[in-house]
Amino acid sequence: MDHDLRITLAMPEHTDALLAFELDNRTHFEQWIASRGDAFYTAAAVRSSLEQAQWARNAQKEYHYLAWVNDAIVGRVTLRGAEREHYFKASLGYRFSAQHGGKGYASQAVSHVVEEAFRSLNLWRIEAVVIADNLPSQAVMRKCGFQQYGHSRQAVLRHGVWMDLLHYEKHASEFAIN
Repeated sequence: MDHDLRITLAMPEHTDALLAFELDNRTHFEQWIASRGDAFYTAAAVRSSLEQAQWARNAQKEYHYLAWVNDAIVGRVTLRGAEREHYFKASLGYRFSAQHGGKGYASQAVSHVVEEAFRSLNLWRIEAVVIADNLPSQAVMRKCGFQQYGHSRQAVLRHGVWMDLLHYEKHASEFAIN
């Protein structure tokens, strides 16, 4: 694994690099998620999404991270729906380029973000949902210590087909916090 991977918060000044990443990987991503539509793939739309991410971070609701190798984005990791009363949880999402798949970058970045969630954001539980036939994503979940706790049948419509979802979780008590 390349140890040159670095993780940063997503910022508006990353617009050009993020647009390049999204354009280069659009076909790859759209096999797993719904298309964002052509209107998203402009510098103005990407910058707006980064500004919204910054606002959500300042409101302590979402945290958007970028994974970099050298000067190129190789992936994104997001914590959404952060709840700090009663539940102390967030939902994890991520996407990595096809070119960089299988090199450990996703596992390394997810582990980094989960550690930050438990150490710095004081969250107790991280949840994630994976489409049942996304075997690489299931491998990331296992490698990062997530446990599957549920299986929703025919839960999401993808390309005209109802797909099953697998539900994963990780708790701070399972993470060695020093």
